[in-house]
Amino acid sequence: MDRETWAHHAMAAVGGFFGVYALLTRGGTFGSSETSNLIYLVVAGLDGTWGSALVRLGGTACYIAGIVFAVLWRRYGRGVRLRIWAIAIDFAACLLLAWIPAGTDPILSLYPMFFATAVQWVAYSQAAGYTCATIFSTNNLRQFTEGVTEYACTRSPEQLRKLRFYGGTLVCFHLGVAWGWWCTGRWGIPGIYGCLPLLAVPAPAAAAKANAKA
Repeated sequence: MDRETWAHHAMAAVGGFFGVYALLTRGGTFGSSETSNLIYLVVAGLDGTWGSALVRLGGTACYIAGIVFAVLWRRYGRGVRLRIWAIAIDFAACLLLAWIPAGTDPILSLYPMFFATAVQWVAYSQAAGYTCATIFSTNNLRQFTEGVTEYACTRSPEQLRKLRFYGGTLVCFHLGVAWGWWCTGRWGIPGIYGCLPLLAVPAPAAAAKANAKA
């Protein structure tokens, strides 16, 4: 496994941790994507619950802001350093999330996660020649299943490589889920601190790549 793939899989564990943490501490809200938030935003607008709609609109704005930040940094800054920024922003998000009280609106409380996971998605969207998100699993499950099926039919080395890559991403993501479940069950909202050691794993690879391109 090369350094880039190792870092990508490590960030998938971070994505799994963030996902389960949000679901278990913030009323079943998934803070790593916008699909459900956008659906509920439309529903809130149709129901006329404008307070909820505004809070959800703010969450969407945070997510969009994270993507814009990452794209602009990649274009006008040094693209290889974006991965370091993504780790630093995830770190800062963990510190903020730990101090947001339990009674806060679930969407409002996840604003830092919306921004951070959006940056991570742009920064860690590719590795080993594959497009692969580290913050959710649906497409990765599809790609893994396709790889297994194609390999069973063709015995192609490329399909074997593909299924190993996506399979490794899925395993690491759900190891992060398991660790996040344990930390959250033990410490509740401050359990997000358990994600900090995971962020230390890909940092050397991101720094080494940045230095190599400097």
